Amino acid sequence: MAYVSGASADIQSLLIAIKNFAVASGWTASVTDSPSLTFTNPLSGAVTHADTRSLVSSLSSSGAYATQGETSVVANRLVLTKNGVSYQLFAFNKKLIKNGVSGTYACLEAWACDGFTAGVAANLQSNNRKFAMVGPLATSLYAYHLFSNGDFVHVVIEETSRRFRHLSFGFIKQYGTFAGGQYLTAACPIESSSLTAFDFTTTNHQVPFGANGYSVSGSSLATNGYPGTYVRANIDGWTVGWRLLSSSLSVNGRDSYGCSSYGNDANSRGGSTQSFSQSLTHDLAYHCSPQSYNGLAPMMPCYVGVNRTPYVGTWTLLGEFPDVRFLNISNFNPGDELILGTDVWKIFPLWNKAYAGGAEPISYDYGLAYRKVA
Repeated sequence: MAYVSGASADIQSLLIAIKNFAVASGWTASVTDSPSLTFTNPLSGAVTHADTRSLVSSLSSSGAYATQGETSVVANRLVLTKNGVSYQLFAFNKKLIKNGVSGTYACLEAWACDGFTAGVAANLQSNNRKFAMVGPLATSLYAYHLFSNGDFVHVVIEETSRRFRHLSFGFIKQYGTFAGGQYLTAACPIESSSLTAFDFTTTNHQVPFGANGYSVSGSSLATNGYPGTYVRANIDGWTVGWRLLSSSLSVNGRDSYGCSSYGNDANSRGGSTQSFSQSLTHDLAYHCSPQSYNGLAPMMPCYVGVNRTPYVGTWTLLGEFPDVRFLNISNFNPGDELILGTDVWKIFPLWNKAYAGGAEPISYDYGLAYRKVA
């Protein structure tokens, strides 16, 4: 295991830190350059994989993500490659609305593709996909935490003190053998242009390592780039089998989260009454812990489960996201470390360990633990 932390003055400095850390962990930095990304009004629909539009254009129909007068921006790009899979990371500043306030904010987004061909535009790489987005963030960042065992890179961004975002990419721990296994996921609360309260119970927030609010048919992934949590599994006749772990109820063609990490709707978040049995173990564990008789909160693996195609009411457990666990953090503070035998786990809130809704996004006691030492 490898772990580093540090202070990051801005999103570009963070990108450099990710590059240096990933290379030291066995990844190849294929290229660093400065291409242009374009923006359109999100009301016009999702981005497509084969264009230069940023994921900002597909986050939401909210005016918070409108162009704000900017149609393009020069982004810093880093391409990291491992096992024939490449991830393009784009860092840039853009005019947006955050916490109800207009301004210039930082964004970090990640695209996946098969390998990387020098001299080919970012959007035209082989089987290019646009999947993960973090932002808007403050342009001056407080700190970062990076984790890797060589097969993944976990990025925890401490935007301001005790307020966090997450980005992760790499390869899942597969249960069985199938082509694929690469994944992309991020934490990105959806902003509003007229914000009065910003609560984790809003269904369309992007949560890392699990379900989110988008119910996108798997077949549409061939053309559209919706931000979320994705895993590739070339099963059921798919040759480019990127699967969105959706929070929707089971519908033909959709990748209902099955055994993914979080509840599937607002009612199973924030301590409210759980109303859907499909939330399965993770949300149940959250509401049943810390255990009253010993104060302990079990750490649950973040599983990867998808519906099978054609849909007949079944889903398959593909594996789990590596070296990360879901837990209730009511008895922990951000950055605490938990020692279990020789393992050391570092604990963070999903976004912000707080309980009263307001301008800043809150996530109650929902937390993630990353393995720091094995």
